[in-house]
Amino acid sequence: MRHKYKIIGGLIIVSVLIGISFSLEKTRVKNTSSPTFSAGINENIRKAFLDVWQQYKELHSYGFDVIQSNLGSSTMQAQPVINLSDIFGKNRQYKLDVAEKVLDSDDLYIADLPENVLRGWFAHELGHIVDYENHSNAGMIAYGIRYVLSDKYKREREHEADSIAIRHGFRKDVIAAKKYILENDFISPAYQDQIKKFYMTIRGAELCPDELVPVLPKVEI
Repeated sequence: MRHKYKIIGGLIIVSVLIGISFSLEKTRVKNTSSPTFSAGINENIRKAFLDVWQQYKELHSYGFDVIQSNLGSSTMQAQPVINLSDIFGKNRQYKLDVAEKVLDSDDLYIADLPENVLRGWFAHELGHIVDYENHSNAGMIAYGIRYVLSDKYKREREHEADSIAIRHGFRKDVIAAKKYILENDFISPAYQDQIKKFYMTIRGAELCPDELVPVLPKVEI
């Protein structure tokens, strides 16, 4: 029994480090297209999220919670919620934690952001969740560890989230969110540098294909 709790404790520590929520309760699977929102969440956040959610139909069969909470190291964080008893399966639901303010800012409240900026931000976060769908629950642990330890892998995943958002029709909103972050004097230079380092550039978003481009195999001549 003690060994079991050591394993659970280790998984919880990993979850804190890599952004995965583990649940001791049975994971609920809801056949619904309506996400739930934490009590008192601002109507601007609710409306912008629902506008984006409608375009991510592949996620509508999952339970999904949007929660406004205190985030110490990010502005938004999309997470799978995994039942510990199904760690080697793929039964899960999802949640999106939304901070009250933009990271490292004193006066930029998320609820006050322009609607297109909110849509672009949400489209990017839901892009991450579509990307998570390519991994089993156990695979998500490896995903998270690589994301934390490898700048190259983190950059790949952030670019893929932007690409997925654009393929879902949110190119203009993704670009609006990037411009807002990178050109806003009230956002810290350190945060802007992180965006420049890991995320798709504005030019990259302008040129990103609307459809998934297949990788052609090399042909020996």
